[in-house]
Parts: sequence; C-alpha cells; structure tokens
Amino acid sequence: MPESVDAFLLQHITTRLVTEFPAQVEKCLEVLSEDDMWWRPHEQSNAVGNLVLHVAGSNRHFLEHVIGGAPGVRDRDAEFAERGGRTKADILLVWSDVAARVSGVLRALTPERLSQATSDRNRSVADILLHVTHHNALHIGQIVWITKLRRPGTIHELLRPAAPPVR
Repeated sequence: MPESVDAFLLQHITTRLVTEFPAQVEKCLEVLSEDDMWWRPHEQSNAVGNLVLHVAGSNRHFLEHVIGGAPGVRDRDAEFAERGGRTKADILLVWSDVAARVSGVLRALTPERLSQATSDRNRSVADILLHVTHHNALHIGQIVWITKLRRPGTIHELLRPAAPPVR
C-alpha cells in the first residue's frame, strides 16, 4: 500500500487510465465489426467510433496539455462529427497513441503535484485527474454497452478488474 493518500490516489488513477480503461476499449474494438464501430440507435446518439475519439481527445487535452504542459491540439467538434470516415484500425491507432501519451504523463507525476493548480480555471491536478477518470468511466461504459448490444456474449466481466493477488 502506498505511504500516503496522495500516493494511493495517484497509483489508483494511473492503474485505471493506463491499464484497465485502455484494455477495456481495446477488447471492445477487437470484437466489433467495421459497421458496429459507426452504428448508432439514432442520429442524436454517438457511435463507438465517436466515443473512442472523444475520450482520446479529452485524455490528450486534459493529461498531455493541461497537466503535462504540451501544446493543445484538440478539435472536440471533430470527435463527434465523424460518421464512418475512419476504419476500426484508424480508431485503434488514435486510441493507442493517446494511451501511450497518457501513460507518459501519469508515470512522470508525483503525489506532490496533485495539489498544484493547472491552467484549466486554476483547478488542481487532482481535480483534473478525477474529472478524467470519471469521464473515461462514463464513456467506456457506453462503449461496453454498445459492444454487448451489437456482439452478445463476446465480452464478460470487462468492467470488473481482476482481484488483487492474495499475499
């Protein structure tokens, strides 16, 4: 167990954003077809492709730009405007690239930085991390739901992390 609440929080968030969430998205993308990637129940809803692009864009903005200090490159409107112009492989490439960027930022963070203010309305690093984690959970839950709807029986217990090893 980490020595402080700050260290525990950072370790927990890093595990979610670097290991668990990316694996959940990748598993869904693995079983979905090209058509499934852009399926939507109606025009006002989002397809899996849009959700993956949106989470990737958000993660890159908040983690790489707001926390990491890299230049901002996000085009939020474009994340939702896609209507099937990209293949599943394209989407996975975007996701994998951003996941690697997220990992680099999070692995460089120290517990001491959690209380520091960011450029985003002076919100703390901890506040941004909690926002990102909750945002990921919300949209990845939607991705999982669509995957289960479109490909019944292909994923099981995806949102439950494996039990920690017994020591």
